[in-house]
Amino acid sequence: MSNQGFNRFASELVGEEVEVITNNGTFTGTLEYVGGDSIILNTRIRGRRVRLAIRIALIIALFSLLTGRRFTL
Repeated sequence: MSNQGFNRFASELVGEEVEVITNNGTFTGTLEYVGGDSIILNTRIRGRRVRLAIRIALIIALFSLLTGRRFTL
């Protein structure tokens, strides 16, 4: 699927707990925002709450932790 397909899928998960697998690691948290070329994930890194911007080009897969739905690029 294209980035449009990814954006549509990810937009349905805003506010939900997700797991994002990227070229730089795996991140778990609440999906806050989906933009044209990046997403914002509210997560914990070393015990601190942070808002993490992740470029869509680096995402390999996105999983909903609530429903198990997934999207792979």
